[in-house]
Amino acid sequence: MELLQFSLCLLAFNAFALAKFNHFKDVFKKRPTNLQRKYLLVTAWISILLSLLLCVNDQSGYGALLFCGYMSLSTLIIMVFYNFITQLVKVFSVLNLVVTALTTLLLVLN
Repeated sequence: MELLQFSLCLLAFNAFALAKFNHFKDVFKKRPTNLQRKYLLVTAWISILLSLLLCVNDQSGYGALLFCGYMSLSTLIIMVFYNFITQLVKVFSVLNLVVTALTTLLLVLN
C-alpha cells in the first residue's frame, strides 16, 4: 500500500513538472500543446489527491504526516532527474507508471 501511495505522489509531481513548457521541451524536444498541458495538470491533481486519500485512509492520523514525507521525497527525486539526468526522465516516467499500475492491480486483487 505504501508503494502505491508513494508512486502516485511521484507520478503527480512528474506530471506537474511536465506541464511546464521548459521541462516538457527538455524531455520531448518540443513544446506541449494546450490540451497536453491540461491533461498533465488534471492527472497530477488526481494523483496527488488520491495519494493523500490513500495515506489518510490507511494510516489515520499519521497519514497526513506520511503524505508530507512522500511529497518531500518525490520533489527531491523529480528535481534531481530534471536538473541533472534529463535524458532518463522518459525511462523514469515509464517505470513509475508500471510500478503504479502493478501496485494498483495487486491492491485490487487482494
